[in-house]
Amino acid sequence: MATSFANLLYAIFTSTEQTGTGSAQNIAHGMARPPVHVLVIPTDTAPATIGQYTATEGAHDATNVIVTVTSGKKYKILAFFN
Repeated sequence: MATSFANLLYAIFTSTEQTGTGSAQNIAHGMARPPVHVLVIPTDTAPATIGQYTATEGAHDATNVIVTVTSGKKYKILAFFN
């Protein structure tokens, strides 16, 4: 059985910089299907923002990537879709 090359390609979504609230946040991705892989990328680099950083994924859906990130911590989302 041949594998279609198109099935190997991913669509990628990169969010703007977000700020954690400590509660679940919905980040709209606009892909009309759930992501297959999600990365939460910390963007805090200044010494004043160093400290505990927690990111927890929720149940992503066809509209949003859902994450909970430590309040005040900045991050970006990188999501892959097939």
